Amino acid sequence: MVVSKMSVGCSVVGDGMVGKSSLIQTFVNKVPSEGYLATVVENFVASVSAYGDHYLVNITDFGGEHQMDFLRTTNKNRDVFVVCYSVVDRESFRNAKGFWIPSIKNLNKRQNIILVATHVDLREGDDPDHVTFDEGFELCKLIGGKCFTECSSKDKVRIHQVFESVVSTALAQKKGLFNVIKRITGR
Repeated sequence: MVVSKMSVGCSVVGDGMVGKSSLIQTFVNKVPSEGYLATVVENFVASVSAYGDHYLVNITDFGGEHQMDFLRTTNKNRDVFVVCYSVVDRESFRNAKGFWIPSIKNLNKRQNIILVATHVDLREGDDPDHVTFDEGFELCKLIGGKCFTECSSKDKVRIHQVFESVVSTALAQKKGLFNVIKRITGR
């Protein structure tokens, strides 16, 4: 297997206590974080295998306060934003739609967004306060998201898939840009 020199950048945003840090910790350290620990901004680097190669993923974990800090501190070289909400917190779902996604789109209308629903291990099927898979999937389609994934850090369900999607999305974008440049230059 070849280790790629390619690095992919992603920022993980969403309301506080939706499981962003636990998602990242479970992916990077293979163990979910214990309890709640408030995050301002933390950076992680992890390796993801995709298409037979390894890619480095630079992950920025932003705190969940509705501050514009993530807009000021996010560099423009982020390939993908991962917007998280908790399936057992309908308010976090509304804030993903009404605050986080519009804020990202204000940075760049064509920004790649992956929508991630956390805490699926806590969802009860008949609870009207819980967000369904269909609601998340529809929101992803509405915003032009590149991928929608439901996951559980506690049960380690689909954690790796989230970051494989980050790499796949970034690679697709870079390939598209390469093809445009190739057409323009005629090479």
